[in-house]
Amino acid sequence: MALSARADDEPPSVTPTPAASADTAASQVGRSILVVNDVNGQAGDAPPRHIAVNDDIAFEEDITTGSDAKAVLEFRDGSTFEIGPDAAVRIDLFVFNPEESTSHKALNVTRGVFRYVSAYVASDQDTKITTSNGQMGIRGSVAEGVVDPAVPDFIYLGEGTATFTNSAGSSVLQAGNSIAVPSAATPPMAPDAMPPPVAAQALQAIETRLPPRAALANRPAADEAWLKRAGAADLVPAAEQQQRAAAAAATARPLPAASGRGGLAGELGLLTEANRLNLFNGRQAARTPEQAAFLARAARDNPNAAATLRRVTAEAHAMHSANVATGTAFVIRGVGHAAPSVEVMRRVTAASVRANPRAAALITHHANESYHSPNRAEPARPTKPAVERQPPRAPTARPQNFNERRQPSNNAHGAPQQQRAPQLQRGPQLQRGPQAPPRAPARQAPKGPPPKKGDGRDQNQR
Repeated sequence: MALSARADDEPPSVTPTPAASADTAASQVGRSILVVNDVNGQAGDAPPRHIAVNDDIAFEEDITTGSDAKAVLEFRDGSTFEIGPDAAVRIDLFVFNPEESTSHKALNVTRGVFRYVSAYVASDQDTKITTSNGQMGIRGSVAEGVVDPAVPDFIYLGEGTATFTNSAGSSVLQAGNSIAVPSAATPPMAPDAMPPPVAAQALQAIETRLPPRAALANRPAADEAWLKRAGAADLVPAAEQQQRAAAAAATARPLPAASGRGGLAGELGLLTEANRLNLFNGRQAARTPEQAAFLARAARDNPNAAATLRRVTAEAHAMHSANVATGTAFVIRGVGHAAPSVEVMRRVTAASVRANPRAAALITHHANESYHSPNRAEPARPTKPAVERQPPRAPTARPQNFNERRQPSNNAHGAPQQQRAPQLQRGPQLQRGPQAPPRAPARQAPKGPPPKKGDGRDQNQR
């Protein structure tokens, strides 16, 4: 059976909760795909645990890293979240159902450098990243930043769109934009007011502290058991996931605190100096002489800042494209291992194609490759589309040559053909040019030279 779908298929209905319980869906939100040195997790009142590669990551879990540690988390929708040393992050919300084309997540970054890269495309999706100075809502994006009490929050958007909001206002970011936010009471600045040397220095500091970019391309493959559990959790109705998440979040807990000493301020001299000069206040309109002098000096000392920003933006675009492809395959394969029926698999495929028509071929390929029938014995292989049979035509009589046999025969539909009326066999056709054979005359004229023009003889006589 083929699991093909078009972008204009009917919207999917909600599938009843499969074998995995709603508790599993509310708790299992992803896995760790890279761990360097000491990375710990703590869910609720449970004791802290050391996180290793391919460990489950739970909802409302606090993730902390040591002074020389790094980690990459992969969520069930294929999106990734990277953190560097001395980081502290809490997963506040995760609701994902590809059949309903719904994806909502919220993370709270208390400290450290981070990078978020979205993946599977859903029709209804958003991601919120909260810091002590505000909240950034992003969609279809690559976002990275710095959160440290010694410096302003630095936010960079490499792909997609985002809005940073706090109690004093908001600022809209497009691909390649960045802002710095000194406090929750400071109006966010406009992105075009960010000096390129300040942004370039901050991005270089983030890059040195995060895992190498190859970590996403070389992520470990999820085993069959994990895919099946993730796929079953994906099919739990979004409303049920939301209710479980709200119940779990009702218990107030203090946010996690990083254990390391930090040290980012020493690497971000331009960000610190620009903040001292009040360059990041969104209410300021005109530059002071001191600010103008700083900007001129920073531009002179960092002539390659604009080129650095262009490179980072181009790398973010490539990273996002690769993550969308990998994450989409990841989701479809998981559902393929857990879907209780081919109808569910088809609805997930159709919803995925509607949300991301450009990936229709990729989605259909992985759906057919990963889904197995309920007995898990035979894969659902693509078949040719059904062709409507046309009613048989009544045979038409055509002239028959004497050289043809006159016996009736059966046509393609098994009915005897009508006998064709005989027709005299035609002789060879006349052809023009030197290659045509001469027509035999009644009398053969004697050979001789042709008569000369004007000799008075009838040229038709031979």
